[in-house]
Amino acid sequence: MSVNNINLMYVEDDEVVNETISTLLRKLNYNVYNFLNGEDAYNFFKENRVDLVISDIDMPKMNGIELVEKIKGINKKTPIIFTTAVSDEKYLLDSINLGIDKFMKKPIDCIILKENIDSILKPYFLELENKRKEEIIKEQAKDILIAKTVSIISHQWRQPLSRIGSIASKLRIYSQMNKLTDDILTTNLENIEKENIYLSSTINKFNTLLERKSTRDFSLKELFKDVIKDEIKLDIQSNLHIKSDYEEFKNIIKSIIKNSYEQFEKNSITKKKILITSYQDNDFLNIKVCDNAGGIEEETLENVFDLYHSDKSLNGRGLGLYLSKVSLMLLVNGQISLENIEIEKERGVCVKIKIPNMYVS
Repeated sequence: MSVNNINLMYVEDDEVVNETISTLLRKLNYNVYNFLNGEDAYNFFKENRVDLVISDIDMPKMNGIELVEKIKGINKKTPIIFTTAVSDEKYLLDSINLGIDKFMKKPIDCIILKENIDSILKPYFLELENKRKEEIIKEQAKDILIAKTVSIISHQWRQPLSRIGSIASKLRIYSQMNKLTDDILTTNLENIEKENIYLSSTINKFNTLLERKSTRDFSLKELFKDVIKDEIKLDIQSNLHIKSDYEEFKNIIKSIIKNSYEQFEKNSITKKKILITSYQDNDFLNIKVCDNAGGIEEETLENVFDLYHSDKSLNGRGLGLYLSKVSLMLLVNGQISLENIEIEKERGVCVKIKIPNMYVS
């Protein structure tokens, strides 16, 4: 976002001052929407994007304090600069309580006003630049993943296509030998149909993965409420929200938990335990799903998310785990990894998910 894409809302009941400051700000290439009272300004704010509000305090219809209270009710992050000719401690205290970014006394010094606007908007520009870089990285990753997707479809299709080819050759031979009975024909056509269903399901999996997602904010509590069972314990920050496709995210979590239950069954674990925890650091929201299902062989663990990995010890689930990894990256540029753990002499696996904080609120 450049300067000429910044929307400033200026509220001042003195018409001469209003026009003077508005003209100055427009010359600085800001998009300026100016109003003479708080009520009109608030009605505009409700329906439009505003990046910064500069407002007088003592105004008719709705004063600056009331205006900012309503603005903060819509968007707490909207930066505010208060301007006032009134030396009233109450106004100053109210301003501090509302989280005002700057407080300027009239008459307004235009140089200082420009400096204040720049200092307030600098973090926003940095955040937008970081988001732009993240999107570039994400698009590059998506291109790579699409190329890998074509490769994996080719790999997944190779054997079914080979079997269909063998069936067709066999039918041709039976026909040439005049031994093609209705039973043989029906049986082989059914086999071709089964292979066709498999080919179609593979395409559908990747179409779902790569299609445009519908994003919304959802809490961690909401994400995990549908997967809770007696064996699953939660220690998560339920006040945190993720902006992504909820259903796709839920499918990833369900897939991880399903893997744990399949390992419980494979290793005959009767006292099942799954612990889901979360914590946030400076860069990521970290989610861990840990079980006591016996762990995974180290050689398998290193390759579990590889493109073509499908190990018998994992019941052939290599493709599903790869798709979970790809889906997480496409949704939120996230990362997923596994490690063997041992808690109270019980071995298990811990799945670690890292989500960049730009997708978390």
